Amino acid sequence: MIKKAEILAALFVVLSLWTGSLRAGVITIYLTAEVTYVDDLYDLLGGKIAVGDIITGSYNYDSDTPDTNPSVTVGDYQHYDPPYGINLSTGTLAFQTDPDYVDFLSEILNDHTGIDGYLLRSYNNLPLPGDIEVEHISWQLGDYSMNALSSTALPTSPPVLEDWEDNYLLMSFGYKGSSMIGTTVTSAIPESATVLLLTLGGLALTKRRR
Repeated sequence: MIKKAEILAALFVVLSLWTGSLRAGVITIYLTAEVTYVDDLYDLLGGKIAVGDIITGSYNYDSDTPDTNPSVTVGDYQHYDPPYGINLSTGTLAFQTDPDYVDFLSEILNDHTGIDGYLLRSYNNLPLPGDIEVEHISWQLGDYSMNALSSTALPTSPPVLEDWEDNYLLMSFGYKGSSMIGTTVTSAIPESATVLLLTLGGLALTKRRR
């Protein structure tokens, strides 16, 4: 039978890796979102996405990216190279940053005109089947109590969803983004947290089998 000390040792190692990976460098955040509305007037998607569908995926950014905005209440962190950007899928359709033409912005607002804000936006994206243009992929969080953030620094961990009043993940597509899919993000976890959960599950199975 696996010993308690062995479990604690394994957890210590995983947690060390987790916290270390969140300090700097490439950050990967996994998302789950639920579709709340579909505006597809010209039926470009052929009904492949409906309200209630689940969208999953991830986004990547570099926490060492410099802030290009001189404002003390706004931080702009621009990425122009892979692997940075966002990649989302419904199982039948994928919305993702074009890896050959990355233009991905992370914007942080802290006490800015009455709001804290967290914004991701991918401006250059791969087309959908049928060469349907994807204009923008964006995720916007807003907190009007201005308690969600304490600075404009680029976070090394995902936003705590409960801290935000507004939560919109949008994909605009078609001619000049004339059609749109709206979703609400229901979970946001770092890559290392996924590793931790898998490790915990593996340890539990090992214990039961022995």
